[in-house]
Amino acid sequence: MCSTKFDGSLHYRYNTSLIDAAAPLTLHLCPGTPIVSYRGATVATHHSLQLYWPDRLYNLHVSWYADWRPRMHYVNIATPASWHTGVLEFIDLDLDVIWRAQTGQVELDDEDEFMLHQARFGYPAELIAQCRHSSAAVQDLIARRVYPFDGSLYAWRPNGAA
Repeated sequence: MCSTKFDGSLHYRYNTSLIDAAAPLTLHLCPGTPIVSYRGATVATHHSLQLYWPDRLYNLHVSWYADWRPRMHYVNIATPASWHTGVLEFIDLDLDVIWRAQTGQVELDDEDEFMLHQARFGYPAELIAQCRHSSAAVQDLIARRVYPFDGSLYAWRPNGAA
């Protein structure tokens, strides 16, 4: 998986396991996986089931702690994902919607980064509007508990057992 920012700079790069190549393309990231990012090198500490659509301005990372306790649904507002020669790619567009498992709290994150990058990278007005619309739509899906924002994916395990 390789994500960039709007200017082409690296956002995140790491290896995952392919769970399903059909839309939504589904990947699994397990604890201990090396990650390279704009923040430097690190290692994943959580499980993450990642869903990527070729026609939506977001992707979803459902995450668990290493012991499989539910952690959060983390939604990146991003360009639609593309899958080329075994690498998933997308452009991260800063805004994130986070639904925390323990508290049920839903928050819109990184609005400051979104504002900064609008000016720095020259986001087109149409893209800004699409990002705002997508983040509001995701928050609505969470509020109405519409799949995959209904919590049911917390039952997923890599070996198929729940």
